[in-house]
Amino acid sequence: MGQQRSGRRNFKHGQKMRKTAITLFLSAFAFISNAQLSKDIFPLNREFKKGGLYIAPQATVSIGNKEENTYQNQDSTYNYEVTGRGKWGYGLEIGWFHSFKKARLIHFLDAGIAYRVFKGAAEHSGELTSLSGQQLFESENEFSNQYLVASLRATNATQLGKWTFLSISLGLNYNYLLADDYERGSDYPKNDDTFLDDQSLQLHLQVGIGMRLSRQLVGIPYVETPLLTALPTDDLNPAFSFFSARYQPIIIGIKFLFLREDPMNCNAPVFDGPQPGM
Repeated sequence: MGQQRSGRRNFKHGQKMRKTAITLFLSAFAFISNAQLSKDIFPLNREFKKGGLYIAPQATVSIGNKEENTYQNQDSTYNYEVTGRGKWGYGLEIGWFHSFKKARLIHFLDAGIAYRVFKGAAEHSGELTSLSGQQLFESENEFSNQYLVASLRATNATQLGKWTFLSISLGLNYNYLLADDYERGSDYPKNDDTFLDDQSLQLHLQVGIGMRLSRQLVGIPYVETPLLTALPTDDLNPAFSFFSARYQPIIIGIKFLFLREDPMNCNAPVFDGPQPGM
């Protein structure tokens, strides 16, 4: 009996030891896991300078609409329809970003200059009614315009995971027409089509997912589009006008932010978790 009681005591003691060991292991694992979780990417760690260069290769496209209208003069009526169709273009943006030490709503600002090419087509069909009868017209029109764009944005960065964050930016884009190329497939009665002004100022929205690619490189794939036109003031519609159709521009890009070490603080003993690729 004494040996049985001793065996039960040893068994219970072993169970307590295993539970204690498991508890200590889980506690240590939780501590280490929490220690390895990096802090938010923005604001930047003090070992980096608050500003740096960014480069953003871009692809451009636009979503066209369908417009129907009537053009009249003294002795004839022209009913026409225009269907806009966007084509792929390209662009490149270079600029400078500046982050803030104690950010709440705005984590960083960026200002840049971009070269962008927008392309598209417009299918025109119409019917002319006059005293001499009716006549049908069709034309496949195309455009390819080059723009110089100056932009200023304010960005909020919300951490999603260890190395990712949601980037939401609002900004102003000033568009300046560098060159235009318009081609009509054939002539038709209405030749005074409406086109985008040579200069415009627009409010833009940019949404992306930021990623810490390496210790000194952050990448942000994003989609951008204008919300409204501030200048000229006669039309707030953000869509571009070509051949009397409307095209909502879409910019798809990847923004690369190059982080710069601060020589005054780069040797400071700061633990920021394991770096990507390590």
